[in-house]
Amino acid sequence: MRPRRFVPFAVLAVCLAGCGGVDGGVRVEGPAVTSVPWTGPVYVTDYYGRSWQRPSDISPTPDIDLQRLTWRDWGSPRARATGVVVDAGCGADCLDGELPGYRARVVLSDLVKRGSVAFYSQVTLTPVHPPAPSWAKGTESAYLDVPDA
Repeated sequence: MRPRRFVPFAVLAVCLAGCGGVDGGVRVEGPAVTSVPWTGPVYVTDYYGRSWQRPSDISPTPDIDLQRLTWRDWGSPRARATGVVVDAGCGADCLDGELPGYRARVVLSDLVKRGSVAFYSQVTLTPVHPPAPSWAKGTESAYLDVPDA
């Protein structure tokens, strides 16, 4: 009787050693999979939570006010524009009611997909003629609000 108790154990040991073994590994055919570019609508949100496509004027954060934007590559991973960054915080301190500003290159990047649409989640500003004014310090780059899924 004793040998019968060890029969299931022996079968299990043989199966583990030989059953389901790898037959030469994984076989890979064809080129590697590449990422599929986004083809749905792309938006950027302003500080107030409104969504825009190719805005000519927008306040993406409380500290950044962009005007007269001309966009290129909208919908790509990096949308680029030129425009004017305005010091909206100067208020009554501005001379003659004119808001000071400087020409800048604007880059929106880091697409975040939400359902069937995507949103840019970062803005980067670079002065066309450096350096940027002292009041613009700290506004060179910012994360943007993206709606919840």
